Amino acid sequence: MKSKRGGWALIDVLVGIIILGIVLGALFQVYTNLWDSNKYSAGMSTSQIEAQQMATSIATAFRSAVQCTSTDSGCTVGANIESASSTGCTIYSRNSSNALVETTYAVNNGNYQTTVGSGTASTIYTGASLSLTYYSSSTYNTNTLTSFTPTSSTSTNLAAVGILTSITLNGVTSTYTTFVGLRNR
Repeated sequence: MKSKRGGWALIDVLVGIIILGIVLGALFQVYTNLWDSNKYSAGMSTSQIEAQQMATSIATAFRSAVQCTSTDSGCTVGANIESASSTGCTIYSRNSSNALVETTYAVNNGNYQTTVGSGTASTIYTGASLSLTYYSSSTYNTNTLTSFTPTSSTSTNLAAVGILTSITLNGVTSTYTTFVGLRNR
């Protein structure tokens, strides 16, 4: 006579464990992909914001740059900038007592830094790069701009600046580009 026992045979349990393992493995893969995607999106958003903020701070400085006058010392009369390179610049502004102040905006070893006067450089962003393109114009309010590298004697011809910033954060690189016309030109 056959015995009627209820329950699972060993093979039934093993097949169930294998199926459960496959389902859990697939769910883990989906979860991991969603986690990586979310981390990438969060990094992209932050790096985009930082790249834009970096470009905006430089653009604002150029827009509000003041010209050196004959009453100022140690500067090129009629110039808005002290020095310029493809990775940085020193821009003139005035403090509350109307004294001329030089502020340097530059990227050094991947660090975006600002320096006011002869003070210490303040690092604003890491993982940064900066590319500045300078344009001159021979007449006021013209549509014709020529790319050039300003020197102390030609900085008075500066009419506009192209700014390209880039920030790498958590392996995600974002760039931001803007073009600024100087208000004193």
